[in-house]
Amino acid sequence: MANLDWAAALELTIATHGGEPYKSRVKELFPQVITPQQMGFRGWTAVRALPYLDASAKEQLHDAVKTYMAGLDKELDATPFGVPPSVGTWGGSGAVVDMAIRMYFLHRTFPDLVGPEYTLRAVNYILGTHPVSSTSYVAGVGTVSKTKTYSNNRADNAYIPGAVIPGYIVIKPDFPECIDDFGFLWFEDEAVVAGSASWVVAGNAADAILHEAKRVE
Repeated sequence: MANLDWAAALELTIATHGGEPYKSRVKELFPQVITPQQMGFRGWTAVRALPYLDASAKEQLHDAVKTYMAGLDKELDATPFGVPPSVGTWGGSGAVVDMAIRMYFLHRTFPDLVGPEYTLRAVNYILGTHPVSSTSYVAGVGTVSKTKTYSNNRADNAYIPGAVIPGYIVIKPDFPECIDDFGFLWFEDEAVVAGSASWVVAGNAADAILHEAKRVE
């Protein structure tokens, strides 16, 4: 089990309800994955390991998340939308969806450090609060959505409901573009299974936050 990576060890620990040797491998890797360099990548998933670790692990992760959030807030301040900025030649909606999911899990575990607004902000961005237009990046979801995507049925100028596109790109030096009525620019319009699956998680996360807020009221 010495070669088992973090993701596999974590999933096997959860699947076996803390079974060995997977739990020991998680404990071994835990300090490595909650470093500042890893928190935004895989470190945040450590919250799912906490039920199988001792109380000190939660304290360590709390400190790691506090440091991580300070750095993240500075990054998010770079745009008025409060999400990871898309500044290259490939749309960045995937990073925004990932943020929505990541922040939801961190919020559930450490509400004193991570508020619900991060997930809601990311979901609002995907649904139309973004540069270039107010078109939803989720095909078929929203009042106005992207309905010509680079999917399996792109030749029909059609879309697969729930498909998520990359979104706007920056044409050098500083022109943002995301064409609504054309679906053959894969760097703006490509929709893949992984992106759509992530959106399902992000959308449900936002829904759970809103339902929780209503219960509190």
